[in-house]
Amino acid sequence: VTPICRHTTPNDICRAFNKLKEAFERYRRGNNHTPVGREGNYDDIFFPKASSSSSTSSAASSTTSKRKRPGQPILAVDCGASPGGWTKYLLSDCVDEVYAIDPGEMDPSLLGLGNVHHLRMTAAKAIPELRDALLCRDDGDNGDGGDGGGDSKIALWVSDMCVHDIPAQVDTFLHAHSRNIFRPDAAFVLTIKCNVGHGKERFDKLAEEEGRRLKEAGAYGMQIVHLFSNRRGERTIIGFIK
Repeated sequence: VTPICRHTTPNDICRAFNKLKEAFERYRRGNNHTPVGREGNYDDIFFPKASSSSSTSSAASSTTSKRKRPGQPILAVDCGASPGGWTKYLLSDCVDEVYAIDPGEMDPSLLGLGNVHHLRMTAAKAIPELRDALLCRDDGDNGDGGDGGGDSKIALWVSDMCVHDIPAQVDTFLHAHSRNIFRPDAAFVLTIKCNVGHGKERFDKLAEEEGRRLKEAGAYGMQIVHLFSNRRGERTIIGFIK
């Protein structure tokens, strides 16, 4: 696992903005700016099409108004979202709306946008709430003027939540996947937090074991990276799941 040693400027909400930004850039470079998924997936999350997104010249300007694409909006989940650095990056670069899961507070500048839905609870409690919210969208009860009748599913799940057990990050993601809330070939970015062992080789091995679990569950196109923004015992897994 090769670390990415490129310094970035801290974001105005929190430095975590740069962590997710670096993960996306690393994935794009690793795939030579060419989508790697199967036909029909959502590669424009990692490789956004200019025709389908607004200008991303600056994160600050792109989060000042509610951004919409033609047709169904692209929905994401930010698990462990507080105070909102990853949520802000998602809105600046690749999605239309974010369900932010965290018992903590979100930055007020995000909550006023109209396309950030804060589920202020743990992930275990939020997943059934999220499923109900998606069903309500399809019934036309989402309150934002939509006409309902669609197939509202999550296209991207990102998680940097604090966990004490190494498997917990993947466990939470796979539990959400089992609840049928993801679009086919949804994308994911997961921070694996290794708290066992003291060396790079041990951390790499623990992350690879979590990668194998994901692959057995249908994940593909994965990269496991040690970002410059990761702590010593953190690894980031990026990919798609069937």
